Amino acid sequence: MKATKAWKVEKYLSPVVLSYLTGILLANFKILPLNSEISHAFGEYTVVLAIPLLLFSTDLMAWFKHAKNSVLSFVLCVISGLICSVIAAFIFKNSVEDSGLISGMLVGVYTGGTPNMNAIGIAMNAKSETLVLMNAADIICGGIYLVFLTSIAHPLFSKILPAFKGDKQVNIKESNEVETFTLEGIGLVFSVAVLIIMISIGLCLMIFGNLKQLAFILLMLTSLSIVASFSKKIRNTKGSFEIGEYLLLMFCIAIGMQADFSTLIGEGGTIILFTATVLGSTVLLHLVLSKIFKIDVDTLMITSTAALYGPVFIGQIASTIKNRSLIVSGMATGLVGYAIGNYLGISVVHVLRGILY
Repeated sequence: MKATKAWKVEKYLSPVVLSYLTGILLANFKILPLNSEISHAFGEYTVVLAIPLLLFSTDLMAWFKHAKNSVLSFVLCVISGLICSVIAAFIFKNSVEDSGLISGMLVGVYTGGTPNMNAIGIAMNAKSETLVLMNAADIICGGIYLVFLTSIAHPLFSKILPAFKGDKQVNIKESNEVETFTLEGIGLVFSVAVLIIMISIGLCLMIFGNLKQLAFILLMLTSLSIVASFSKKIRNTKGSFEIGEYLLLMFCIAIGMQADFSTLIGEGGTIILFTATVLGSTVLLHLVLSKIFKIDVDTLMITSTAALYGPVFIGQIASTIKNRSLIVSGMATGLVGYAIGNYLGISVVHVLRGILY
């Protein structure tokens, strides 16, 4: 995190990308003796712990009160992602193994973010190679679109959509301002997160008699974390979201450690094409729907960022379009995306597997 700021490369190399690349370099250049089983297990554990910490910041009631256009535009983007992911599953069903799983993971990442994609993959028993390829494709395709968003997207979209109406410089805290943590607060959110994990595992054992139902555990984690977010004390604890993000960086390194260059070169092309097709068509369909529903260009860009990347990049895009007034709604919709991404992605995998196979 410090390196991206010190080197001033946040626009091109996020901490996620650097962490993932670090894992790949460690694995392929044999810098350290690695164990793939430990890396795989560590990846699963960090995602499981990160989910509650990320979701504790969700304020669903506040989201419902936000501007009509922001909520509508976010919903349109989610619908676009669902439609395009499902269509892509049928297009690539003969060229990609388990295209329904790939589509479900893409629904997760293009509704919430990378945590959702990986959590869905783990819950639906995706192979380690699939997780590696999907993360690589997400970094490549997502990186290209992010550069587009921060460069020519606003003037280009402005030719199609109406301009934003309202005050663009509302006096609010910068979205990337890191707040001071307290040991008491961190201890609270960690304790609640562990308790939620234990309850989810316990319910799985009670109902199914084993721990193989990872999808059930994941959905319970998501549901209980959202319930916990209704507590103001938990929701407003400083540092919860940042620590969740840090755990995700650990996950990225662990996943990268399982990457094999030969696998990426041999099988990555089709997955990248699959991902690019879904991302490109989602953006285009969202643009068309926004034109129909008269969504302004600033709102489209903020909600598109919220759905496709999560809340992390909202501040960067708001700075690009010089509109700070949409940061709050962008952060809120991004967090809601985290909350619903797991439900939608797992549902899509189950439906498509039933239809395609």
